Amino acid sequence: MIDPNEKIRFVELVAYNSKWAESFAEESNVIKTILKGNCIQVHHIGSTAIPNIYAKPIVDMLPVVKNIDLVDALNPQFEKLGYTCMGEYGIPGRRFYWKSKAKRTHHIHLFEEGSTEILRHVAFRDFMLANADFAQAYSLIKRCLAEVFSHDIENYVNAKASFVKMIDYKTGMAKSDQLMAEDHIIIEPYNTAWPKLAAAEIKTIKEMTNGLPYISIDHVGSTAVPKLSSKPIIDIFITLSSIEEAAQWVKPLEILGYIFWNDNPDKTHLLFLKGMPPFGTRRTHHVHIISSGDNTLEHRVLFREILKRDEKIRNEYELLKIKLSKTYPTDRERYTNEKKEFIEKILCNHADLKPIAR
Repeated sequence: MIDPNEKIRFVELVAYNSKWAESFAEESNVIKTILKGNCIQVHHIGSTAIPNIYAKPIVDMLPVVKNIDLVDALNPQFEKLGYTCMGEYGIPGRRFYWKSKAKRTHHIHLFEEGSTEILRHVAFRDFMLANADFAQAYSLIKRCLAEVFSHDIENYVNAKASFVKMIDYKTGMAKSDQLMAEDHIIIEPYNTAWPKLAAAEIKTIKEMTNGLPYISIDHVGSTAVPKLSSKPIIDIFITLSSIEEAAQWVKPLEILGYIFWNDNPDKTHLLFLKGMPPFGTRRTHHVHIISSGDNTLEHRVLFREILKRDEKIRNEYELLKIKLSKTYPTDRERYTNEKKEFIEKILCNHADLKPIAR
């Protein structure tokens, strides 16, 4: 019986080590010896297979077999080598093993030939090998997430998933649940991980765009308000001296996994979306770029601070959002517009009489 608590507790990332390739070669030969003629090939996958990026020092291997039904009987041989046999472990058609109990050194993700998971993992690796800019972006995303989720592997893995899904889309390996996902408005209870996600994303953006001038980068919106239920989307505002400078930010953000809304009719406000179907399974981040002359951020910050300090207003706003999300689950335009009257009223009551931007 496998203890469900036997999982990685500490997220450790280290610089690339050429010995990982040697470790893969040695261990894959051992795996082939166990699987014998049933083994077709063993792939080196995951970040340790990608030179010059940071990775957890765990070598991920993907053996391909002719018949997966013959594999479970070999578990005692894997166990003698220090592996823990986990069965499918959440992915149908897989056999997952990890080594060892003291400190993980290897993962085995075993699939039968013909599984789309084989192609997906190999395509991700090959894309990273062929596109150094995306590989370095992935490395940066992971490092920044590891800093805030060093003891939270689940949030670490979930937070980098939108980037991974974007690459799956680019390689044509996106799963059907991603390609068929609907862009629904869903309100979730406040999550203490949200400010950490925002901090990691802001640091990632700053390092990715190193040298590009900006005035401020701020986390606003409902995910920035403790105790407030929200769409689980991190809203980040980047303020520049002039909107003319915004064009320089498009490519770096796209490499980080964002989709630029090029057809936005409001050319004073650039919008980037991460995780939006079919590029992902659901939105995770919005980046808004505005100029210093735009009062949108001022209103957003003021409204954020009012919600933080006034429980009554915060509760009223939360109830309104929940109601609107149920009324307009797929119509973001109407959802946003019908919140506007409430926001305007609150801001005007707090002596902010400038024109209210959406």
